[in-house]
Amino acid sequence: MPSLLDRYVVRELVSPFLAGTFAFLVVLIGDILYVLAEYLARGQVPLWALLRLFFYKLPHMLVLTFPVSALLATLLGVGRLAKDGEVTALRMAGLSLTRVFVPVAGFGLAVSALSFSVNEYLTPAANRKADQLVRNAIFRDAFPNVREDVFFRAPDSRYFYVRRVDYNTRTLQGVMVYETGRPFPRLITAQRASLQEGKLHLEDGVVRELDAQGFTTYEAGFRELDLQMGAEQQGLLLQQKTPNEMSAAELRRHLDQLRQSGVDPNPVAVDYYFKFAAPAAALIFAFMSAPLGLAFARGGRYTGVGVAIALVFVYYAVMNTARAWAKAGAFPPFLGAWAANLVFLAVGVVLYAYVEGLVVFRRPPAGPPVAARPVETS
Repeated sequence: MPSLLDRYVVRELVSPFLAGTFAFLVVLIGDILYVLAEYLARGQVPLWALLRLFFYKLPHMLVLTFPVSALLATLLGVGRLAKDGEVTALRMAGLSLTRVFVPVAGFGLAVSALSFSVNEYLTPAANRKADQLVRNAIFRDAFPNVREDVFFRAPDSRYFYVRRVDYNTRTLQGVMVYETGRPFPRLITAQRASLQEGKLHLEDGVVRELDAQGFTTYEAGFRELDLQMGAEQQGLLLQQKTPNEMSAAELRRHLDQLRQSGVDPNPVAVDYYFKFAAPAAALIFAFMSAPLGLAFARGGRYTGVGVAIALVFVYYAVMNTARAWAKAGAFPPFLGAWAANLVFLAVGVVLYAYVEGLVVFRRPPAGPPVAARPVETS
């Protein structure tokens, strides 16, 4: 049962958390409006489509804002308690900082659980509907919606990958087809491809047949090649999901299929582990920013907001860099997805040890005083 202290501290966090969530939602909505500014100016975006797009994007935007709002709430809430001397009073009453910050950790854990639930059960379907709305109602693009940079499995033991979709020329670029339903696996790569009735037309590519050990037994280039596709295969090619449109369970099954097929699973593995790392950021931010709130209490709210912005910038810089390196194979997938969280967690542990007096940062001793020179008088 939460004590009076726990409820009091949580109340201090709720108001800045809600205010931060609203403020960051406004920023993200403004980003969507900026992307669609040209279409809005031309009158190509109906009002109903824009409102539906905001509605479908809301779960994804909430997942992005929850960790940042938890960081801001902790800095401002703990900073207010410290500035008004309430933290000092609690410590004089015999409570440790660890006990004072228990409700802060509980608040961060609750936000992380909420973020994971939204990301797992609402965001995938909402992202898919938002993407379909952009293609059909806003851009009115008649070209099929083929997803980029996604491996997926189709019937007849075929795996497809499309690196890029050029909607201007209506072509697929960087196409790979991996077939296992043969005496020996076959790998087909092509610079370009186009979807035609009942077939996939490939251009400028290479056909390779592999033996049981994965060595190439046959290799031949081609200028043009037609790959026959059934209606089910072609439908899957047009409807495969991106990682943002999959739940963690779906992404796990997709990852297992890639590993069984011999395709490099690192990019998908990073996205899978990030499904858990992104919501956990709220707990990490709350844990780390609580002792920071004590340090910057005298600076007031503006200092807290400035520190929050700086920390978010550092966090996302580390996160994006680590994920990119992990997808390229430089890091293990788990480390690439969790690197930013682990760094901030380590900083939080050091800060807690410092405010509790377990770690002391000693200043270098000052040099000997300089003797004053006598003033000569004439």
